[in-house]
Amino acid sequence: MLSVDVIVKTPERIEKINAVAKMLPPNELMQEMFNCQVTFRNEIGFYKTMVPTLQHFQREHGVTEVIDFSPKYYGSRSNLNGSTKIDTNAVLLLENLKVQNFVNFERTEGFDLEVSKLIIRDLAHLHAVPLALKLQKPEVFETAIMQFLSSLVLQEEVLKDLKEKYDKIINNVDDLKPYLERLKKVSLDVYPPGPPREPFATVSHNDCWVNNTMIQIKDGKPFKSKLVDYQLCDYGSPAKDVLFFLFSSVQNHILEKHYDDLIEFYHKTFTSTLVELHCETTEFSLEAFKKELDYEAKHTQFVHTVLMLFPIFAPRGTVTDIVELKPTDIGNSEPTGLHKQKLLFVVKEFARRNWI
Repeated sequence: MLSVDVIVKTPERIEKINAVAKMLPPNELMQEMFNCQVTFRNEIGFYKTMVPTLQHFQREHGVTEVIDFSPKYYGSRSNLNGSTKIDTNAVLLLENLKVQNFVNFERTEGFDLEVSKLIIRDLAHLHAVPLALKLQKPEVFETAIMQFLSSLVLQEEVLKDLKEKYDKIINNVDDLKPYLERLKKVSLDVYPPGPPREPFATVSHNDCWVNNTMIQIKDGKPFKSKLVDYQLCDYGSPAKDVLFFLFSSVQNHILEKHYDDLIEFYHKTFTSTLVELHCETTEFSLEAFKKELDYEAKHTQFVHTVLMLFPIFAPRGTVTDIVELKPTDIGNSEPTGLHKQKLLFVVKEFARRNWI
């Protein structure tokens, strides 16, 4: 990611644009792991086509405060020769959020209740507006949204490595012994996920954790959030994003006290957005959404969360050169105390709810 400042001169005015340039990972192994031929194209499509389509749909329904959970899009290219192939010259030019006092929080600390609600609200909008478009204009949804949604498929080598890391950590953390039999029964074969379930299926971010959010600070307080990094978006249950965000990125004591409050806050925002777009919400009751949560917790998000704890809690300085980084390098260091603490919390919470 590079910072790019552009001066635009017209007869009427001079404008300075503060942008960032997102490019491919700098080594081929990481490009292959993330299937950049597909995912980089999809992320360009998200900013260039999906967001304007959804905003236009909202305005057609008289909505004045349209979705604003992503950085502004300034431009992109796939290469220098005009073809559709993504190569090392591919660039995605986006708004530099840091100029407006947006910051990343420390990945190992997690979010408090106030910030969690900002992000939960954005997730609800990300899910509900495309869902409304799907219900009312399925042909537009198919051409402007679905073509940029692809399920992640992991390479055999990466999947094998993740299974080895999972087996190692569940067997080496003493506090997990009471849950060991349950943990051994968990299937790690969750990529690609199963077929999407209607009627809830919509755009899913699939990677909403601390580092893929930015929070604007005004007068020393959190004011607004932005979601970034849309390369892994797929078509699936909104429950995936909600569970993954909560258990990967929210402080443990906040979840212990406010889990139900956050679920209800999400659902209220989700359904009120559907109502604003003239959708019937009978099928999208809180009880129906809780069934989605149960399903995704049991089938996809326990594994997703547990495996993601490796990079979230990786000690700083353990990876020194991203050019040489291999997918299997992630999570090779000994788990920290914070990592073990978070893992134990996640296991206990999922076990308590009979999700594992």
